[in-house]
Amino acid sequence: MGTHRAAGGSRGVSRGPIVAVVAVLVLALAVVGWTWFQERAKERDNAAAASCVGGTVTLNVTVDPSILTPVKAAADSYNNTTPHVRDHCAQVKVNPQSSAAMVAAFTSTTPWDPALGPQPGLWIPDSTRSVELMRVPGLIGGTPAPIAVSPIALAVPDALRQAMETAQVHWADLAKLQQGSLSDIGLASWGGLKLAMPSGDSALAVATAVGSGVSGTDPLDANAVRSGQVSSAISLLAAGAPPVKDAATALTDLAAATDPVAAPVHAVPATEQQIRARNGLTAFRPAENGPVDDYPAAAITAAWVDQTQAAVAGLFADFLRAPEQSKLFTDNGFGAAPPNAASVPEKSVLSQVQQVLSHPVLGVSSTVLLDTSSSMGIADGTMTRLANAVAALQSTMGVMPPQFGLGIWEYSKNLDGATPYKVVTPTAPLTDAQRGAIAQSLGTLTPGTAKPDRTYPTVEAAYRNAVGNYAAARSNTILLITDGPEDDSPVTGDQLLADIAAATDPAHPVRVDVIVIDGPGTQTLQTLTQRTGGTYTKLASSNDLAFGTAVSKALTTP
Repeated sequence: MGTHRAAGGSRGVSRGPIVAVVAVLVLALAVVGWTWFQERAKERDNAAAASCVGGTVTLNVTVDPSILTPVKAAADSYNNTTPHVRDHCAQVKVNPQSSAAMVAAFTSTTPWDPALGPQPGLWIPDSTRSVELMRVPGLIGGTPAPIAVSPIALAVPDALRQAMETAQVHWADLAKLQQGSLSDIGLASWGGLKLAMPSGDSALAVATAVGSGVSGTDPLDANAVRSGQVSSAISLLAAGAPPVKDAATALTDLAAATDPVAAPVHAVPATEQQIRARNGLTAFRPAENGPVDDYPAAAITAAWVDQTQAAVAGLFADFLRAPEQSKLFTDNGFGAAPPNAASVPEKSVLSQVQQVLSHPVLGVSSTVLLDTSSSMGIADGTMTRLANAVAALQSTMGVMPPQFGLGIWEYSKNLDGATPYKVVTPTAPLTDAQRGAIAQSLGTLTPGTAKPDRTYPTVEAAYRNAVGNYAAARSNTILLITDGPEDDSPVTGDQLLADIAAATDPAHPVRVDVIVIDGPGTQTLQTLTQRTGGTYTKLASSNDLAFGTAVSKALTTP
């Protein structure tokens, strides 16, 4: 049976519920208090920002002059919003400056030139190519995003545009038209294409597009840009370009020409936005993928940019890309900002293209020294070493442009009295007659009976001949193909190097390339190639694709 509390006894109050209620009340007060403090803190921050207690922070923006108008208008709109960043009032100042000048300044080791304006916290050049050319580790934050776009094209008279479109001219065709005749596209009276190549981004873009078209690599890469075909095509553009003061002047003069056929300039590289702004000019752009100016907004991370300026740079770059600002750019002839930056060649490739544009090399003029000693008669596959070498030379000659030069010397020992070499075909440009002469002479070569050779005196004689008969505007080279050397001449290795050094003329450099087929080679020859900027290649066999590739590379690489 259950028991009952005694009558008159007091009932105790449980402490558990009281503690719980108190805990809830304390927690609620804490939340309310924290919220109140948060709101007060935000109010204080807003009040501080509104009053600019940190002062006014200025973001200096350097912009390519070609896109100054819409960027300046966007900056004015941004400033009119009275932006606040942290506890600062923010303002944007825009300074026009050519992208080329900024690239030179950013990559220079000299102090900043005040003539360029203040050092920027945000830089908007003409293209991602300019960003790549100025690429200095740690100087640009993140990946610059484009704010507008305009394709690169050729500014031309309308008659020329129609003919080029009808003929479906590609980027790769421009070099041939520059050095040849427009009769191929139905404009015989025009002569060759007078495409100006003034220094600047547009000409660089066209040159890389031509290189990509010739090589089939997009974007142009390090291997392709050093090939003879690409170097030759870009050189033809540059060498055949009519002289002009600058791009703007060339566009003005072309637009004002009353007789486009007789005009000193037929075409000028420019953006479509620039071309549309010129009455009398139309834009021609080959149908395949071509370069663009994409105006990337590059945030500068340097000692002269503090954290607040960096924050303003990010906010203003986003502001420029916002849909509300798109009309500022489209009203000025630009396309709306693309989602990503354009794909461009890396810095070393762009620099190489610039080098060729500044110093065109119209191919290679090479003298081949072909070992015909008895060991070159050894079978290597289905043919002899000599026969494989002859086949590689004939194959390479077939793809060499006519402006390239080629000549053949054979050597072993006492080929011409006491002379160890014989000039089979003198070095000359590859006209049809020269090709025929080389093909005929190669077909008559046979291995000799002497095992020793006299490589060193032959190389020395060929080097002196190359310097004395230097082919201007070309890479002058000597290619030695041997399965030795087994030199028994009185010329030592040290003497050869000394004689070559004495014969060297800095104004007429001659490169020496060496290919050794299953032979010992020598340190002397390796040193010689290093000193002259050549290549030294040792191969186990001439019956191999690598051998043919080595021959082709030596004879076609400027």
